Amino acid sequence: MISAHKYRSLISSLQSRLALPEAADFYFLFLRLLTIFGGLVWFLVAPHGPNEQWILAWMLVAYIVYSCLLYAGVFYRPKAIRAFYLTTLLVDLIFVFALVHFIGQLAGSFFIAFYLLVAIHSFYFGLGVALAAAFVSSALYGWIFLERSGFALVPWPDFLLRITFLFLIAVSMALLANREKRLRKEVEELNRDLSRKNSILEQTYRHLSIGKLIGEIAEGINGPCGVLAIRSELLIEQAKENSLPEDFIKGLEVINRSSHQVAKVIKSLLTFSKQKSFEMKPLNLNELIEETLLLMENEFKERNIKAEKRLESALPPVLGDAYELQGVLIHLINNGLDAIRNGGGTVSIATTIAQSNAKEIVCTITDNGVGIPENKLEEIFNPFFTTKHSEDGIGLGLSTSLGVMKKHNGSITVKSKPGAGSTFCLTFPFSPNQRTIGQ
Repeated sequence: MISAHKYRSLISSLQSRLALPEAADFYFLFLRLLTIFGGLVWFLVAPHGPNEQWILAWMLVAYIVYSCLLYAGVFYRPKAIRAFYLTTLLVDLIFVFALVHFIGQLAGSFFIAFYLLVAIHSFYFGLGVALAAAFVSSALYGWIFLERSGFALVPWPDFLLRITFLFLIAVSMALLANREKRLRKEVEELNRDLSRKNSILEQTYRHLSIGKLIGEIAEGINGPCGVLAIRSELLIEQAKENSLPEDFIKGLEVINRSSHQVAKVIKSLLTFSKQKSFEMKPLNLNELIEETLLLMENEFKERNIKAEKRLESALPPVLGDAYELQGVLIHLINNGLDAIRNGGGTVSIATTIAQSNAKEIVCTITDNGVGIPENKLEEIFNPFFTTKHSEDGIGLGLSTSLGVMKKHNGSITVKSKPGAGSTFCLTFPFSPNQRTIGQ
């Protein structure tokens, strides 16, 4: 016996080989071939008079030729398959009408062909076509009844019952089709959502792996960099004691400053790569911003974007977790960089004490990029929502940033206008009696 899985695989293989868009189209073809085979058997087995046999033979040949032409058109223009099916519905109804009219078996079973055609096309096309097909079938069947005095053979209640069943079948199959299409759409959406979440998990895993690798590389560089800084300081002192040329001393000072700059970058990388438990402590927000900008210096240079900073000098400390807040800053700055698509723009970072409320510190990150459409502003903080291409973002950065700011009893808001850039505003609470940094 063929298993269900093998059967579906066989159908799928035949469907692809025959270039049919859906599995239902394969069943339509199979049903038409079965109809032709059944018609041939009926023609050969059932008794017919000489005149009847000749007319039925021509009808059968015409049906076969018409079916061949239909599927030649379907294979040649598969995108127009629905138009072909609508045309064949009308032609098939005319064939059934001609058959019932010619055979004249009003009390027999040929009227079931009307049911079959209505049911199939109702399921395929939905309620509108279902009602139209039922109406046309009823009209054709009623015409035959009136022409052949069918009420002498079939009582009018039975005729009305047949017509009623025709419409019931049409409506029932259409409703089932709508339900099947809705469920199929839901399954497709769930599959897309699952695929997206799998992609997010893969990206998250890669990010974690990269973070771990960065930490290991930074730790490997940190030691030699420290040696370089200490040795250059000693060489500067010795050079000055031995009155060596000024150019030589300046060269050593450049090496010393560069080694300290590298040390700062390594410190930032180590801080960012090592996820620690959440720890709230007083932070110098300006220093955290400086450290973040130093970490992203190459990113600005590569994109030809200018970084501007206007940092309030007398800024009280912020109570927060350095790792999580730096993550928020990095994400918002990256968003600003991504918004300036052709380079040459500016990302500005400013800190100040709120004018309206002296108990809040405000940090704004502004870009002059493409901006955010007004109808998207309410959605940007939702998880998995992104205005970027799928390969550029997964839609978790802003929702995560919002969560971090809530943990710090702060807030994050945005103002944006398409074509004029965006401004993200971070607010942090502080106590008025906290000492100002630098005092």
